[in-house]
Amino acid sequence: MYGELLAALSAFCWAAGGIFYKKGLENTNIWTGNLIRTAVASAGFILIMYFQGILSSVISKFTAELLFWLFFSAFFAFFVGDLFYLEALNRCGVSRALPVSSTYPLFVAFLAIVIYGVELSFKLFAGAIFIIIAIYLISENQNSSGNSFSGIVFSLLAAISWSLSLSTIDYLVVHLPVEAVAGFRFIIASSITVSMVAFKGLKINFRALKWLGVGGIVALIIGNYAFVEAIRVAGSAKVTPISATYPVIAAVFAGYTLKEVLNARVIAGIILSFSGVLLVIYS
Repeated sequence: MYGELLAALSAFCWAAGGIFYKKGLENTNIWTGNLIRTAVASAGFILIMYFQGILSSVISKFTAELLFWLFFSAFFAFFVGDLFYLEALNRCGVSRALPVSSTYPLFVAFLAIVIYGVELSFKLFAGAIFIIIAIYLISENQNSSGNSFSGIVFSLLAAISWSLSLSTIDYLVVHLPVEAVAGFRFIIASSITVSMVAFKGLKINFRALKWLGVGGIVALIIGNYAFVEAIRVAGSAKVTPISATYPVIAAVFAGYTLKEVLNARVIAGIILSFSGVLLVIYS
């Protein structure tokens, strides 16, 4: 039961993170926003590793190959992917951006087919169809708004970027503790973002710092740590379906806190997206 509760906590944290990010981005740009959240997450995971007494031993394990794959994973997950995700939140809102961006398991599965020759199963095919229909329903419900439709495109680009990053995780966790894989990827992403903010300009104020900082703590530190611990305690088979509910929870949060409109098409799209992702996960 403890593992299942942690999985539910991770889902609520990821859902709430989307709300916090959306609120924070009302007061800054995506570059500064990403810097705030990744810097907060970096500090959080450094503290976790320090108090666990593993920070020095982790650093001593670094090789050129490990650093390359850490950089690759961080670049596509927390720099490119998350910038796409934040831009999607700006353009089409939480209730649409999260269900579409959460389809990244489909792209992970397709990468496995292309790279490793994994067989295309019926569940994977059915899940892909569900997800395509879901994206159609969600994107068609945009009242001909080009800005909103582009938000759907950015959500898909985020999902693709995250899938590229996830392809490296199995290798990284063999050589490093999970906390180190998460923490050092955040440090790398934060460092890259600093260089971009130098060109784009730092736009920071208390409201942006508050919402994005809290979002970083809730989604990136508590949510990710709870998810990993849940898998350790209860196993991925029990944890994944529970944690995968976060887009549904986010849509409810968005309707209540941000007053985003949730009509029949959006709700149907969210349910189909969730169902499709589960089919892909269990294919």
